[in-house]
Amino acid sequence: MKNPKLKLSIPYNNDLALMKWAIATGGIYEIYFAGPEGDDHSNQYLNTRKASSGEIRQLIALCHRHKIKRNLLLNKRINFFDDLKRIGRYVKALEDSGGITSITLADPCIVPFLRKMFPKIALQSSVYMNIDSEHKIKEAVKMGMTEFTLDVSCNRDARALDAIRAGRKHLPAVTIKLLANHGCYLHCFYGGRHAEWPVLMEAARTMLQEGAGCYVGFMLKDGCQFATQEPADEIRRPYLRPEDLAFFEENGWADGIKIAYRKDDSRLLKTKISAYLARSFKGDLFTLAPSNKGPLPFICDNKAFPKDFIEHTTHCNQRCVSCRYCASVAQAAIKPKTSP
Repeated sequence: MKNPKLKLSIPYNNDLALMKWAIATGGIYEIYFAGPEGDDHSNQYLNTRKASSGEIRQLIALCHRHKIKRNLLLNKRINFFDDLKRIGRYVKALEDSGGITSITLADPCIVPFLRKMFPKIALQSSVYMNIDSEHKIKEAVKMGMTEFTLDVSCNRDARALDAIRAGRKHLPAVTIKLLANHGCYLHCFYGGRHAEWPVLMEAARTMLQEGAGCYVGFMLKDGCQFATQEPADEIRRPYLRPEDLAFFEENGWADGIKIAYRKDDSRLLKTKISAYLARSFKGDLFTLAPSNKGPLPFICDNKAFPKDFIEHTTHCNQRCVSCRYCASVAQAAIKPKTSP
């Protein structure tokens, strides 16, 4: 699609060549990244290589040359134990490479501190801050925030999105971003712990070995423990398909679309970026939006969705008990995996 209204915010997965390719498409407005070893205060993935300080500087310089926004992740839910002065020194040290344009936060308690420390850097909410209404946005603006990645529940809630769009008339500096391919389930009971699950699982294994008197058995289960009851639960997950973006553009519900994940290998991340830039994807939708439960025993034919899918699911008020719409979509789109 030429000149899309909604451009993409993409993760740095430690592949500068991929970032150069993505920037050259013209559909990227922001790249987000974690700090290097010793200065990484993001919500971390286990067993992934951290970029070096030199790589981060190269990335920032590349983005600066091409006028791409640079977003540093500081998205732990709690930063109480982090050295905020060290974070400040690291951010200032990046200025000679072009500097960062925004910081993503999940802990609201450090917003006033960072607002005072960095008056010219935008403060952006993580999905983990659970911003899901115009009221929360209004309060966050009072504290100094201007950029918001909404809670994923908003992806399927036209009333919330309409209210936020209306509220922005009085908050002209505010920008809205939606996360397209989060793996959580609609109204997931465990959603508040997904961010920390990998780290907690590692800690649980250590506690078990040490014989600590803590209940850790549940935490040893890998992936989300949402109790799926039918394939329709996979259709109800609040992801955005590439084909859905045009509908969001028409309604003026967002300024940008965020693509996950930083841990993806370059082939997979390129597939995701290409699909959302093209506003179309032929294949297994769960390649783009994998479940937090891990690999599933079936695939989802993205081209089997009805054309009115996103219009219907953003206006259905999530009356899932009495509605069988998603079940009918699942019947058409979800198919068993074939043996290789």
